[in-house]
Amino acid sequence: MALNLRFRFSPTKDGLVKVLGPLETEIMQFLWEDDRSTVKKIHRKLSQQRDIAYTTVMTTMSRLSEKGVLHRSREGLAYVYSPAISEEEFVQLVVRQVVDGLLSDYSDTTIEYMVEYLARHNPNELDRLRRAIQAHSK
Repeated sequence: MALNLRFRFSPTKDGLVKVLGPLETEIMQFLWEDDRSTVKKIHRKLSQQRDIAYTTVMTTMSRLSEKGVLHRSREGLAYVYSPAISEEEFVQLVVRQVVDGLLSDYSDTTIEYMVEYLARHNPNELDRLRRAIQAHSK
């Protein structure tokens, strides 16, 4: 199944919650750790932390499967879910989509801000960016 990732970018939130909902993020974290699981097992883990309906977990995992983030296969009476993409690949995809969108609509502002931000907050990364630009310019 192709990745059909559509998300809202919420820059004020932390980590993957910037692009996935809190429940989606928790489910993905469990599956990236365990590699495969059922709704029942994920529900059991989530229930240790909070009161949550089985059907809520089932619906969320089904939607993640429809988006192409999870693979779903039937084993006996249950569906078994596994990540369709690694956490690192997911983060790279999100970064590409966000940066592509910003550069497409606000190229000058995006580039100027990125350079200013790196100069202020992370000069080593600015040097790395400079080297990457030089390498691509040759």
